Amino acid sequence: MGKIVVIILVIALIVFTRRSRPAGSKAGTSLLSQPTQTQEPEVLKVATYNIQTGKRLDGKRDLLASAQVMAQADLIGVQEVYAPGFDGLSGFELGADMLSGQTERLASHGKFGWLFSATARRWFREHRGNAILSRLPVSDWRVETLPDTSGKSFRNMTIARVHWQGESFHFINTHLHTRGGREDQLRLVLEEFGRYPRAILLGDFNSRANTKALAEAIKDIQITDAISVAGLDLENPDRIDWILTKGFKVGTGKIVEKGVSDHPYYQVSLSYS
Repeated sequence: MGKIVVIILVIALIVFTRRSRPAGSKAGTSLLSQPTQTQEPEVLKVATYNIQTGKRLDGKRDLLASAQVMAQADLIGVQEVYAPGFDGLSGFELGADMLSGQTERLASHGKFGWLFSATARRWFREHRGNAILSRLPVSDWRVETLPDTSGKSFRNMTIARVHWQGESFHFINTHLHTRGGREDQLRLVLEEFGRYPRAILLGDFNSRANTKALAEAIKDIQITDAISVAGLDLENPDRIDWILTKGFKVGTGKIVEKGVSDHPYYQVSLSYS
């Protein structure tokens, strides 16, 4: 009888700790690791990339391939990143070990400063989330949990103040829900974006251009759909990854089609307008 009780307790503990829970909000005043670049770029290369935890379309994990795609950018919003742990240690993981998460390894490869923003906790630790990689100094950042109706697929947005060419702007990275509650999340991140005269909002919105709140935002004369203006993916009505800007002039762009990830990589060149 005692063994049965122990087995039941062990199973209950496994079920309890395996379940995802929201990671919560947090804030800070600098990146967890500062960038090593000393010379400011004349043109800012900004990118968004959902790396699918380093998995290629064929299901094999190759974090090095993700790192190589992002290597030339200055400021990147990354989505679907694993925290330190056993997750994602298969394949070539840039010297993988349990003490460094995917964000830190990506940053080390590209010599970026970095910040990991966990969306969920699992097994008594941070499990997965989003990240910022930057070659520019970042300050006054905060992570805000977004409302959730699923009870398991938690989302957030990270707002950071970035310094470049003697001025600063706000950089917002997010990954919104695929279904229920996405419209409310989208409204909240757009409201946050609207607070700042010069800002970049990017990420995997899981929302197409005809989504009501997004369509209304794009009509705003102050807001630029940088991916479209840079001439990227113009014939794709199903695009759900976005780079929206305020107070910037958009130049050229770069796209890496699906393959390294199940999402394309989008990069645009920006200057102050």
